[in-house]
Amino acid sequence: MLYEVSSKRTIVDKNGADKVITENFIVTNCMLFGEAETTILATDVTADVVSVSRSNISDFVNKRTNEDEKIYIVNIERYDEVLEKTAKVVVALFAIDMTSATKIANDYVSKAIYDETLVGIKKSKFIDIVKYMA
Repeated sequence: MLYEVSSKRTIVDKNGADKVITENFIVTNCMLFGEAETTILATDVTADVVSVSRSNISDFVNKRTNEDEKIYIVNIERYDEVLEKTAKVVVALFAIDMTSATKIANDYVSKAIYDETLVGIKKSKFIDIVKYMA
């Protein structure tokens, strides 16, 4: 299961003043809210976890191959012929920019076994994906 975790921590800016920053993560491979929270606290002991929620992201289209790649959220409508219903599906992908994100998303939709339509793509607020290690 995927969880979305927000944390806050205080840093010292270039002028020497304290600044509170918020960082957002996706935590994978855990079953409980507490596991997601513990995973983020283990990566940064100075952080305060301020929210944990289940993610509506169902899958990742690709893997990060470059540190400069950002996480994009892709909304897809999937038509199931057996159920005669359209379902909304959210996937995430890594890309350098919106142009490459669109290309990756279009490739993903074109190879789908269902009748899928790309509804939208947006750059996410997530800075990283962290895997829970039991």
